[in-house]
Amino acid sequence: MKPLSPKTLEKMYAGLGISPDTADLLHRYFLCFSNLYGVIFVRDAWNVFRDYEGTGLLHKKDFLAFSGIVQREPGHPYAVIELKEAYSGETTEDPADRLIVNGRLIGSGYGKYALLYATEEKQAGKPYWLPERKEDFLANTEDRFFLSREGKEMVRFLSGLRTDGRYRDWEGKPKGVLLDLDGRPVAGKRLPEFALYTRSEQSDIEYFKSGAKKERLRREYAKTALEKVLDRIFTDLQTGGVLPDRSPGMSMQILLDLLCGDLGVSLTKAQAERLIGLYAELNNRSHLWLNRGWRPDEMGRGRRPGLPERLEAGPGLKKLMEQDPVARAEFERKLADRGIALEED
Repeated sequence: MKPLSPKTLEKMYAGLGISPDTADLLHRYFLCFSNLYGVIFVRDAWNVFRDYEGTGLLHKKDFLAFSGIVQREPGHPYAVIELKEAYSGETTEDPADRLIVNGRLIGSGYGKYALLYATEEKQAGKPYWLPERKEDFLANTEDRFFLSREGKEMVRFLSGLRTDGRYRDWEGKPKGVLLDLDGRPVAGKRLPEFALYTRSEQSDIEYFKSGAKKERLRREYAKTALEKVLDRIFTDLQTGGVLPDRSPGMSMQILLDLLCGDLGVSLTKAQAERLIGLYAELNNRSHLWLNRGWRPDEMGRGRRPGLPERLEAGPGLKKLMEQDPVARAEFERKLADRGIALEED
């Protein structure tokens, strides 16, 4: 829905009849809903709010009305959307059926809700995670994914990786020189030190004839190599990806292909081993959208939660193993210690 003017929104808030402090508190809750759960029905959000705040502060009808105001308010990193807007087969106009959706689950074009659908499908049947203390819930007004110990270790590790300045084909063979957004070679730079367009991003930009669309994509894709890798990790772990049968091992391989193929990072055996370990630990100990906020290691699953059963070796990893058979054997042994089998095509 189109946003409303500040004057119109002000009138709507006045008509709601709640205090400014209560409105501020509700804004905090809605932000926390989107950061902790990714997507949540407004009716479920009301239950969470009531669990922490009790029944004396606000009536349910006012909570639902607030969701309708926020729906038309610009500037939020989340959206409140009608169920029929996301799902063409739905016709309900019940405000309790609205969805609070983190902006990172909403794309553009034909498949704009693909990540939303994938996340909701994986959430099905799981209870919402509720911290015992309200202050711990309200700490989620900021995105905390990479602020955990595991997240900070991942950022620190990736920030130290350097590119050799060559992009590679699907077999891992160097094909050309990597250039930054200003057309300068990036060889020898660390991931936080350069920004470029990947091949798929360049194809996206070239696809559109509209200058405005091209410019929008250029701005959207103008991120450092580190930011692109962190975005990939965040999306894959939080949502599990858009494919229903995508395994953590497949996501790990896509990450390795991004580093090697698109960003020119040739990992040593020790670096590959370290990355896989960090990836597994970050997955296991993070509050994930696909689990409705639960950490995999807290859900009581059978085998070591969150770890893939197998890792498929792509071109980057194959090249690494071919160069050092001894390192390959040690690498396979350490994967086996984690219950992961290494597979090749």
